[in-house]
Amino acid sequence: MYSMGGLAEYCVVPAHALAVLPKSLPYTESAILGCAVFTAYGAMAHAAQVRPGDAIAVIGIGGVGSSCLQIARAFGASEIIAVDVQDEKLQKAKFLGATHCVNASKEDAAKTIKEITGGLGVDVAVEALGKPQTFLQCVQSVRDGGKAVMIGLAQSGAKGEVDINHLVRRQIKVIGSYGARARQDLPKLIKLAESGIFNLTAAVSRTCKFEEAPQAYRDLDKGAIAGRAVVEMM
Repeated sequence: MYSMGGLAEYCVVPAHALAVLPKSLPYTESAILGCAVFTAYGAMAHAAQVRPGDAIAVIGIGGVGSSCLQIARAFGASEIIAVDVQDEKLQKAKFLGATHCVNASKEDAAKTIKEITGGLGVDVAVEALGKPQTFLQCVQSVRDGGKAVMIGLAQSGAKGEVDINHLVRRQIKVIGSYGARARQDLPKLIKLAESGIFNLTAAVSRTCKFEEAPQAYRDLDKGAIAGRAVVEMM
């Protein structure tokens, strides 16, 4: 669908990609269940396989990254470290489940993550921005045998560098994650939201009308949206 554009009144999707939205959930905010939350769930449940007690770092607290925080909390992570360069996003991250916040523009993110975890690093680091710098931070932040999960999409041709010896000797796993499993996972996400474990209202920071969409995209490009924005089509 990404290749065909968006903001359409109608679209054709496979039947197994649909789920019934309970009346108890807000219509507008629930739009992110099939987007940011869907991507976050796939990363945390399948790629990272987060378990209770795990230490987690999320690098890039946008729509997907902030959803990762809530999913990590739902899965019982013990330490949830949010990393971003904007204090506003980090402040909101605390409400969404972060136990620690790191402003990467003011301190060395990987070094601080190691300090928070007693010098070990996290069990799972998630890169949710798609930048070469944050790719490297993600790999550097995990403990021996840990998982560096990449979900941020980059500009075409972007390259992420890694210290090969560090990767091999520390037995670090670098895993790409792209979405989740609609038939199995979407109903689970709806239950998480319906139970209140995943807070949809807190995840959506802005709603706008169709004619306001261009400005919303410009703000998104500038990193000016803390969380997720939803365009209301009607």
